[in-house]
Amino acid sequence: MIKILSLSLTILVITFFTGCGKKAEPLIYHWGDYSYTATAYAMYGEKKEVLEKHLAELKKIIDESDAKKLRVAPGIYAEYGQILYETNKKTDAKTYLLLEKQVYPESTVFIDRVLLKLYGENQ
Repeated sequence: MIKILSLSLTILVITFFTGCGKKAEPLIYHWGDYSYTATAYAMYGEKKEVLEKHLAELKKIIDESDAKKLRVAPGIYAEYGQILYETNKKTDAKTYLLLEKQVYPESTVFIDRVLLKLYGENQ
C-alpha cells in the first residue's frame, strides 16, 4: 500500500511540475519549408523545377512572414534577390537586395559589395 501511495505521489508531482513548465518562446522568424527546398536547390539547382520550387518557397516565406507579422529571416531577401538576378529579373533583384540591407543594417557592407559587383554601383 505504501508503495502504491509513494508511486502515485511521485507521478502526481512529476505531472504537476511538467505541466507548469515555461511556455514555448514565440517564433521570431518564419522559415516555411526553406530547409527542404534550399537543400534540393543546393544539390540539384540546375534543374528548372527545383529552382522554381525554391524561388516560390522564398517568395512564400516573405509573404507569410508579412501576414503573420514576423520578421523575414536574415538572408531570405538577399537570396531571393540573388536568384531573381540569375533568372534575368535584375530590377526586382535589386529591390530585394536593398530590402535586405534595410531590414538588416548589419548586412550593409556585404550587400553593398554585391550591388557593386552586379550593378557597378552602391546604394
